[in-house]
Amino acid sequence: MPEVNATGYIRESMPTITTLRTHPARPGRVRVEIDGTFAFELSRKVITAKSVTEGESLSVARRRELEGIAAREAAISLLARRERSRVELSAALKRKGFTPALVESTLAQLEQEKLQSDTRFANAWVATRRRLSPRGRVALAFELRQKGISRPEIDAALQKYTPTDERSALRELIGARLARLTPSSRDQQKIKQRLLGFLARRGFAYEDIQQVITEHYPKWR
Repeated sequence: MPEVNATGYIRESMPTITTLRTHPARPGRVRVEIDGTFAFELSRKVITAKSVTEGESLSVARRRELEGIAAREAAISLLARRERSRVELSAALKRKGFTPALVESTLAQLEQEKLQSDTRFANAWVATRRRLSPRGRVALAFELRQKGISRPEIDAALQKYTPTDERSALRELIGARLARLTPSSRDQQKIKQRLLGFLARRGFAYEDIQQVITEHYPKWR
């Protein structure tokens, strides 16, 4: 609320920390409310170290300091769970209510400290897909573009996923699928077409699919 000082001029009151509330699911985190509205979260360690208290009036500099710490902590928490691209991390921080300018400065600092790296993210993405959910190189490149990874970084990551690796992944997928089917089924052709569609959606070339089936699974030619 505006205040009137001794000279009669109206002075805007500074925002005030009205509530510090322990996060219900994470006791080490504290939800900070400013003027009755949730503003950001801080670790309890920061609350203590920075002497953050209920009833504290916040100058512009003080609020900027606390918001900067909150944005950094939020970003590091997300990165601790898994590697994230800069675009992913930016979107996540903005959803948490941090301003675009603060998000960009936070990410620039994290990148400089090598805590966030699109190169590392791209390499991890390709390795994880290869291990848990194989894709063709075309699909991997598309997924990485969707994550905001640049073309040079995509190319560099895919260099570690050679055509030989891709063919091996294709054989594994086909083998796993066909192991659950009966080769003498009357619907063999229909099943094969569905298999081809499934593998094509995963980014494998039609020619490669046909070749692997012909070479390794002759009953399904």
